[in-house]
Amino acid sequence: MTAGWLPGHLIAPGLAVAAGAAAPLPAHEPLWGETPVIFGPGVFHPEIRIRFVRVGGRLEPGETRSRMIEQEYGLQYGVNRFVNVQIMLPVSSMDLDENIGGTVQRTRVSGLGDAMLKAKYRFHLRQETGFQTGQTLVVGWKIPTGSDERTGAGGSRLPPGDQPGSTDHGVELGYAYDRERLANSLWASLFYEHDLGGGFRRGDSGTLDAAYGWWLVRPNVAEDLGLNLAVGVHAEANASDRLEDGRSALTAHRFAGIHLTPILTKGRNQYRVGLFVPVVKGGNAGETDFGYEIRAGWETFF
Repeated sequence: MTAGWLPGHLIAPGLAVAAGAAAPLPAHEPLWGETPVIFGPGVFHPEIRIRFVRVGGRLEPGETRSRMIEQEYGLQYGVNRFVNVQIMLPVSSMDLDENIGGTVQRTRVSGLGDAMLKAKYRFHLRQETGFQTGQTLVVGWKIPTGSDERTGAGGSRLPPGDQPGSTDHGVELGYAYDRERLANSLWASLFYEHDLGGGFRRGDSGTLDAAYGWWLVRPNVAEDLGLNLAVGVHAEANASDRLEDGRSALTAHRFAGIHLTPILTKGRNQYRVGLFVPVVKGGNAGETDFGYEIRAGWETFF
């Protein structure tokens, strides 16, 4: 690697190496939240994320439960030292069980979700030997590439939150902060999403994340194997979905909890597996009836 194309989160360690200090490859973000990392001009950053969650338990007549596997495929590109652009394409598969008249029936709902185009602008960066802190603003535009016409076992249209996609465009606004040292890192982010238009659509949502990671195995150079352990909090608040006639689907809910994410680094690659456990729940009980969520991810750059 040459200094001319190092991504932003490798510059400070590069300065540390020049000063004679042992410098690890900083871990990127855990699987909940975002960081202000800006990759240098001309750098491509592909990423894959997977999410698994079970919602619901014992089924009484009229109740539902689901098992969701969602995949996100992303590609980020460094325009310059301040701006990156990104596209994210989600694909989901959900097994939905419904108790209809005492008989449990299963429906599989799968397909391409809505694409998200994003731009990250880094408006603050401070670097010293073995230290870096930065802040970015994120703006996203959701493109309705998925379907929202899927039905359940009883033939009725599923609510917006259970659909792979939508027919509405949407916006995303976010802020991300980090502070990275040779021994540890701190990440924090705040995001808001809103679907445009009326009628059948998902409710507004907001997420708040903060995490702290430290090196259990600290690599001296990027090619060494490294292991970072991140612990953090994740909180979500979701307004109720809207049905065809504009009525509320009564799905408003919120929750907050703790996650643990080991981050393995090797050369240009990073591998992550995370477990989230909700601690506080509120709103629609059916939307928050889960005991844990598992995520995994891989990323690289070239």
